[in-house]
Amino acid sequence: MQNDAALQEEKAAAPSYPMPRVCPVDPPPQLAALRAGRAASRVTLWDGSEVWLVTSHAGARAVLGDRRFTAVTSAPGFPMLTPTSKLVRAAPHTASFIRMDDPDHSRLRSMLTRDFLARKAEEMRPVLREFLDEMLADLVAGERPVDLVAGLTTPVPSRVITLLFGVAEDRRDFIESRSAILIDRGYTPDQVAAARDELDGFLRDLVESRVADPGTDLVSRLVIDQVRPGTLSVDELVPMCRLLLVAGHGTTTSQASLSLLSLATDPGLADALTKDEGLLPKAVEELLRFHSIVQNGLARAATEDVQLDDVTIRAGEGVVLSLSAGNRDERVFPSPDTLDPHRDARRHLAFGHGIHQCLGQWLAKVEIEEMLAAVLRWMPGVRLAVPFEELDFRHEVSSYGLGALPVTW
Repeated sequence: MQNDAALQEEKAAAPSYPMPRVCPVDPPPQLAALRAGRAASRVTLWDGSEVWLVTSHAGARAVLGDRRFTAVTSAPGFPMLTPTSKLVRAAPHTASFIRMDDPDHSRLRSMLTRDFLARKAEEMRPVLREFLDEMLADLVAGERPVDLVAGLTTPVPSRVITLLFGVAEDRRDFIESRSAILIDRGYTPDQVAAARDELDGFLRDLVESRVADPGTDLVSRLVIDQVRPGTLSVDELVPMCRLLLVAGHGTTTSQASLSLLSLATDPGLADALTKDEGLLPKAVEELLRFHSIVQNGLARAATEDVQLDDVTIRAGEGVVLSLSAGNRDERVFPSPDTLDPHRDARRHLAFGHGIHQCLGQWLAKVEIEEMLAAVLRWMPGVRLAVPFEELDFRHEVSSYGLGALPVTW
């Protein structure tokens, strides 16, 4: 147990969080130093508040699997990781189920589970391959270099989402632009709120059109199975749809861009996948571990006192879980700073853990596998077309990625 003097000393020395990266593809080195210490460390957020930071793999799993830690942003002590975090607290009706605890969380999430099973993701492969070949054929026929972010990793996830939602292709630009604002700390809270409201207005119109005339898309299924029987309201369905749009677009785009960066800069990875395409699923798990795009981590608050190894986290105290630090924990992943496509990395935390583990993980993995395979098919010997130092890493975006990825082959 901590004594009061030790706690006061730790509070006085709480470093600022998030910490700056030294190498853009590695977590901040301070995280490894903290991981070697106690189960949790005090850090200071942008607004001056102090929270606990958990940097170990075991610690992150323990907190994410413990119902005594809440995901509700209005809970006492809940960490506000960015200035825009307060938007959900100010307007709780806009929250999706990832900002809820059970029973509300499980009630809403269970309505979507059947649509995001591994089997459903596998059924998307032929569709993905068809439009990936279409996109890559156009890219390789044009001028070099080619930007794989604009040409591939941004449009692919948005095409998948618009297909699932039955949305016209001409609305993709709107969805991409508004979704991008919602995960970008470079925008003010007012700008983020405006983008959220615009997206919600679009989604409400979409839902109401499906209520009047349902089709065969995901939104129509939810209307038929849940809204009409009265188990789901339109006000609940709109944030649910927004979550699927934003998470399905932004996070997959970021992870795919960094995965393709590794393909273009790591000859060992490209060689291994060229020789054995069957290695792709294992390599994607390792790329998810290595890049860990949720760069600021996940926020929780303790609802009662919890003993986490040698640290007591009191009720009403905030906790931030650094997934990138946990995924570089040498006690779980030997030589963690090495990208090894042969590693069994399935215990990674890239999709979280516990009841809030990412619902769309199977679809995301299939999308990334197919993007890597398509680039290997169409762009043999793919490599950067600019010096590594000139790449545009998106430090201000909650799902860390690249603003552009210029390549040649």
